[in-house]
Amino acid sequence: MKLTLILGVFLVFGFVLWADSKEEISKPLLRVFPTFRPEECEDWAIRPFICKRCLWEGKRYAQEIRFYEDGPYRTHGCYKEPGGFESLEGETKTGNGNPR
Repeated sequence: MKLTLILGVFLVFGFVLWADSKEEISKPLLRVFPTFRPEECEDWAIRPFICKRCLWEGKRYAQEIRFYEDGPYRTHGCYKEPGGFESLEGETKTGNGNPR
C-alpha cells in the first residue's frame, strides 16, 4: 500500500518537474498606461526612454506580459487604437531572471 502511494506521488510530481517551462500558462496581458507628459515617464514607466518615444509618436506606453512557469516576461512598446500593440524591443524579452 505504501509503495503504491509513493510511486503514485512520484509519478504525478515527476510530470510536473519535467514539464516544458517555456509553455505559456495563460493568455498574454496587455497593459496600456495613460501618459500625458514626458515627465510622467520618469515617475512610473519601467522603460522611460520607450515611454517618451511613444509620446513623441502620439502613442501610449504599453507592456505585453506573457506568463510562463518560470515567471512573467514583459515586452515593452507603444499602443495606438487603430494599430494595436507595437513592440519596440524586437523579440527580446525582459523579466525576472530568477523569480523565486
